[in-house]
Amino acid sequence: MGSTDLKEAKKRVRAHLVDPLLRLGLRRPSGMTVRQFDEMVDELCGRLSYMTALNLDALAEQAAVRPSGRDGSRFPIAAKILAWAAEIQRPEDTASPLMIAVFSGPIGQEAVAEDWAPELLSHIRKFRTWPKSPDLAAIKGRADDARRRIAKAQELAGRGFVASPEDQRLKEMRGKAAQRCRRILQEIEVQQ
Repeated sequence: MGSTDLKEAKKRVRAHLVDPLLRLGLRRPSGMTVRQFDEMVDELCGRLSYMTALNLDALAEQAAVRPSGRDGSRFPIAAKILAWAAEIQRPEDTASPLMIAVFSGPIGQEAVAEDWAPELLSHIRKFRTWPKSPDLAAIKGRADDARRRIAKAQELAGRGFVASPEDQRLKEMRGKAAQRCRRILQEIEVQQ
């Protein structure tokens, strides 16, 4: 996105999300200075610049019924709005700094080598946290289950049976996630 496009996208976020919430009378969060609030709004406009006007309107509607503060008169913090936004319209398929950090380290390299990278990516996208040991065990378990289901479906297909729609969808989604992992690894190589 060029600087002119980004500027227009930020204006769109302000017009469809920020201004409607402010017109409702939502004030800056307590404990936040005017400068901090302006910086948060600017960051929010940049981070949500990928969203369509319609989805921003939907986000504004959702944020309007979930204001912050004891009396419900405060603008929601950016973290909450970003989480709601991801539910309405997922961000573009680019690697976040967290994804790049995980995949460039030992965990990511092990995940790729042992074929559980798609499940690791899914975990990071969903929880946006560094995976800990219990998380890794669950991720590996989900990967084992997925690989078993795909192998069983392929075996049945070899015998002339048609795979279930769920198994076909699993295979496609896992394949797409593996491609995303490869793109993340390419981004890491470019950055190094």
